[in-house]
Amino acid sequence: MKILSKPTAIELFSGAGGLSIGLEIAGFNVVLANEIEKNFAETFKLNHPNTKMICDDICNIDFAQEMQILDFSEIDLISGGPPCQGFSTVGSKNAKDPRNNLFYEYLRAVNEIRPKYIIFENVSGFKSMYNGNAFKTLVTEFDLLGYFTRSSILEASNFGLPQLRKRTIIVGWKKELPKAELPDYQWDNFFKLSLIDAISDLPELKANDKKCEYKCEPQNEYQKKLRNGQEELTEHNSSDYGEKMLEILSLIPTGGTINDLPERLRPKKYFANTYARLFPDKPAPTITRNFGTPSSSRCVHPFQNRALSTREGARLQGFPDSYKFFGSKTSKNLQIGNAVPPIFGEVIAKEIIKSINQIETFKKTLHADMFIEEHEVFN
Repeated sequence: MKILSKPTAIELFSGAGGLSIGLEIAGFNVVLANEIEKNFAETFKLNHPNTKMICDDICNIDFAQEMQILDFSEIDLISGGPPCQGFSTVGSKNAKDPRNNLFYEYLRAVNEIRPKYIIFENVSGFKSMYNGNAFKTLVTEFDLLGYFTRSSILEASNFGLPQLRKRTIIVGWKKELPKAELPDYQWDNFFKLSLIDAISDLPELKANDKKCEYKCEPQNEYQKKLRNGQEELTEHNSSDYGEKMLEILSLIPTGGTINDLPERLRPKKYFANTYARLFPDKPAPTITRNFGTPSSSRCVHPFQNRALSTREGARLQGFPDSYKFFGSKTSKNLQIGNAVPPIFGEVIAKEIIKSINQIETFKKTLHADMFIEEHEVFN
């Protein structure tokens, strides 16, 4: 059997790999990942070459067999969350949506692998879905499998992300092991990072424009962390807008919305955040797959007449600038918008590492006590 110095993790429903970034920063070795979408899986493989990626429907995976192939006797952590489209408070709430049953596949993986710890993440509305039945069912199933659980709704901006993004987090641990805590928030409202804190070093773009050089040196620790010595700027591009769109964008004030436009430029039907300009001095609202489409949500650059670039979206999610995305621009934006911010993986995994270290400390203490007893017997 393989023995690694780092604790091991398996990520399910991995997407582009945001959660895995955080797990690796915290100290985990992600040995296996699963993602059904090809472009997402290719992005994961580009950035996590040492992790085995299974690009397939999770229903087709024999996890017991995969454990034999990997040659591991046990795994420290299983993490991930089913696709959120079926659960989201924004999207469909159709109880018959097959994606709503994918958490049973997550449970199957836990049952077959029996990791020491688990992380289950999903949209903020997960705990209240279907009158709370989805959450109750999941926690009950974890209990039957031999895991205690703890849950909370975490806000990403409280942990240093320049974006307002809430996720339901459930951590679990085998009942015979030290419990896993949930992280305490690290940033208060006064010191939260703003949108401009994340992107002020990126050059100006006009319509149908692309830039490959940074505007300046990193302006703060957040930019320094994500650039990490990166010299070439990638994925910083804008769409090609027509004359009407450019006029619309030019008339939206800072923090403004479609209601600030003259009647002649407003569509007959629209959402409140259609053609809405971002506030530079506040955390960005939740990034979605449509952050590059001005008509879809509040995603218009605070000063420039365009939507956010792919790199700006990645910055707001906490992806390092060196991270490579595979596929079309639409696919890349989807991968970014659907991702779990790496900071969530990092702060949660660090708490689990503390619990794992308690196990190792106990083992060492037990071994030392046994050695002393044996020594006393022979003397």
